[in-house]
Amino acid sequence: MGKEVDEEFEEFEEDVFDTFLERNPTMATHLGIHEYDDELPDLSKKKRLEDIELMEEWLQKLRDFNSQELNEENELAKRLGEHIFEMQLFRMKELRFGEQAPSAPNIIGSSIFPLLRREFAPLEERLNSIKGRIEDIPEALEEERSKLEDPVRLWIDMAIESAEQLPMLFKLVQMLVKQNGAFNEDDLSEFVQAINRADSALEDYIEWLEELRRDAKEDYTIGEERFEELLEKRELDHTSEEILEIGKELLKESEEKMEQYAKKIDSDASVEEALEKVKSETPDSFEDALGWYENGLEDAKEFIEENDLATIVEDEEIEVTETPEYMRNIIPFAAYIPPAKFDPTKKGIYVVTPPEDEERLNNYSYWDVRNTTVHEGYPGHHLQLASAITNDDVFRIFSQAIETVEGWAHYCEEMMKEHGFDDTPEAWLIQTNDVVWRAVRIIVDVELSKGDMSFDEAVEFLVDKVGMDKSDAEKEVKRYTQSPAYQLSYLLGKEMIKDLKEDVKEKMGDDFTEKFFHDTILFAGSVPMKYLREIFDKKIEEA
Repeated sequence: MGKEVDEEFEEFEEDVFDTFLERNPTMATHLGIHEYDDELPDLSKKKRLEDIELMEEWLQKLRDFNSQELNEENELAKRLGEHIFEMQLFRMKELRFGEQAPSAPNIIGSSIFPLLRREFAPLEERLNSIKGRIEDIPEALEEERSKLEDPVRLWIDMAIESAEQLPMLFKLVQMLVKQNGAFNEDDLSEFVQAINRADSALEDYIEWLEELRRDAKEDYTIGEERFEELLEKRELDHTSEEILEIGKELLKESEEKMEQYAKKIDSDASVEEALEKVKSETPDSFEDALGWYENGLEDAKEFIEENDLATIVEDEEIEVTETPEYMRNIIPFAAYIPPAKFDPTKKGIYVVTPPEDEERLNNYSYWDVRNTTVHEGYPGHHLQLASAITNDDVFRIFSQAIETVEGWAHYCEEMMKEHGFDDTPEAWLIQTNDVVWRAVRIIVDVELSKGDMSFDEAVEFLVDKVGMDKSDAEKEVKRYTQSPAYQLSYLLGKEMIKDLKEDVKEKMGDDFTEKFFHDTILFAGSVPMKYLREIFDKKIEEA
């Protein structure tokens, strides 16, 4: 009987996977399923309501499976699936960002970008897929109008900024089409016409957004009650007040550490003076900065292998490139786009945002770049997500527990230095300054989401405590307003991983190794900490 139930459960997972990707073509592309590469997702209200109904149906089917009749792997997958659907339904039905934030420009950009950057097929084939998606743009922009029922003015402004940058992406596509030479005259003309129609539709869309913003609401906060419920749904085991207290304590502790590192660099210098000195080692140009990122990735990867800190998964690679224009208003520094599970290679893309002014290169100082490459590359996001996609369970593929993903990358910054990578006062000062930044993020995230801190106060707090440029701080806070409880996950997740490590050490004693601990996290998938602890307990029991 148990075997039949397991087979039924796995068939259900496959049906969920296939149906979800058919309804979400952009997600399919990101996973390396290329059957729908020429389609944009349906952005209509009708689709959103259908998704809610479908997820409620899937959730009920999951609950109907008898846990005692499933094997251990499927029993964990059942609970993980329930967590994912409950979380998604809460976001869609309670937080309702889809009704309040125009998302079409970012969806369009993120649908085209991987087809340009990932070389899973000949360029001509990928350009044909891009053509299909560009042809869908007017309809997608029209569909979104039916979905926006309670828009937020700030989020409309952000969508306008992104929409204004999209034509630059279209020009790049048009240039590649002409350079490729594989299209005949009629096909080329058809492609150009599709881009022209998309440009025209975007102009109308921007005009509509500008009109919409006049009566849009100012308040973007989810409020204390829904914020607490969000934390509970995330299974973080902390209230907002407890998390806020952790942020304040770690901010104080980190500021004290910065003073100690500053004195090691220059006994007469203040923290600000020491930071200025360390950040003065900048590249001559943004192009040189990209070279520093590439060198940092190579050095970090080599260090991991030499010190046996983790397994480097086969066929992985990472490419450093400029952040696309349409993403720069929400990514002031750098970000990582993970590899596609089903593509031939595990290639991640590391996007770095150029400064608004070529003279402002202090964000790309040598030690900043070295620390960021650990966070985004090795053994941070890239290694973790390249390892996580080796999992075949559907719900582990879909799981993106922020505290595990961002907590791991932040944990790696400190862990690598403790093992000797860039173990210098300058590197520690920069890394600790980033801890200050993440502690400030906790405070801002909690207070901004609950409505206890205004947008301007959040910007000033980042400028004052982190020394961030005001324009960069504004970009940061814009992103925070659309992602409550995300930013607090960096430092909270790091602390949760450190607590987990101490517990695993205590259970394993002399059998504990850094590689065992790191590999278990890397290959478990991006699951919430609750499930990660269960995975460790099972591995320890089997050892």
